[in-house]
Amino acid sequence: DYIDVYKNQSNAMMYEPLTEFKEKPKNSKFVSVSELGNRCIKINLKNCKSAEGGENEIWIFGGSTVFGYGVKNDETIAAYLNELIINKRVINFGQGYYNSNQSRIYFQNLLTFLPKPHAAIFLEGFNDFKNNQINNYKSPTKTALSNNYRILINSREVSTNEKIFKWIKERFNRLNFVKLIKQIQKNKSDKTDTYSIKVDNLEEAYSTLVKRLMTNFTINKSIGEKLEIKILNILEPIALSKDRYSSSGLPDSYFKNFEKSVFHYKKIYRIIENNDNLLNLTDLNLVNLNINEKMFVDRTHYSKNLSKEI
Repeated sequence: DYIDVYKNQSNAMMYEPLTEFKEKPKNSKFVSVSELGNRCIKINLKNCKSAEGGENEIWIFGGSTVFGYGVKNDETIAAYLNELIINKRVINFGQGYYNSNQSRIYFQNLLTFLPKPHAAIFLEGFNDFKNNQINNYKSPTKTALSNNYRILINSREVSTNEKIFKWIKERFNRLNFVKLIKQIQKNKSDKTDTYSIKVDNLEEAYSTLVKRLMTNFTINKSIGEKLEIKILNILEPIALSKDRYSSSGLPDSYFKNFEKSVFHYKKIYRIIENNDNLLNLTDLNLVNLNINEKMFVDRTHYSKNLSKEI
């Protein structure tokens, strides 16, 4: 079953105005996404129904942890929440890679053409402080795929010579031995660049990103007050130590560079612990949430047990 889950959730993203990208629509056995981008909460659906808005709905936003990478439709946070709430439909608007900027913009965009929901929930934190966000803290609206779009948009053909050169280059790059060489180079690059930080003033970067999250939480609350929508801002669970994986049975290879990958998170969450302004905007702080059952399906994403606990 879970091999099917991974296969069906791994399709490339599709373009989405304002947020740059979102999950592609799909109707597989365990992973269903509507045309609007919400993931459905039941399995074996012939058609994943889009959100309609209105008092009957509760919208939940976040990154891939909210979307539910690695678990089935009915094992996501939204699915378990839906079981607990009577006479409301919980809508899972979680999107792979989204940070709090994108979640907030997605929410605002939906409000422009759908009736306002009864409530909106935002689970944020992990994607806001990834290395790519630290490296781009001076332009924090950059997303995980911004560079791809920049290259696409900036590719301009200004002459016939360039068109011919581009055609030859494309044909050359399609050759199997060229593809193999490029893949080897990419694998080497991925290994060296995953944990590389190119920022000199880390304290300034940390402070800027914490402020960005605080600003987005503030905007969420302001919209809720103005439009009379109940808003919940939540700091999502994060594995800041290897102890959190003890019940998950993950292979040792997953933890090869663990300390390097959580080094910044540890520093940033120390800042957050002393930031009363952000904590006052946070309705639920689940960063250190711990359960005895299996918690993670990989280094980042929640098991069905942890989703249910949340």
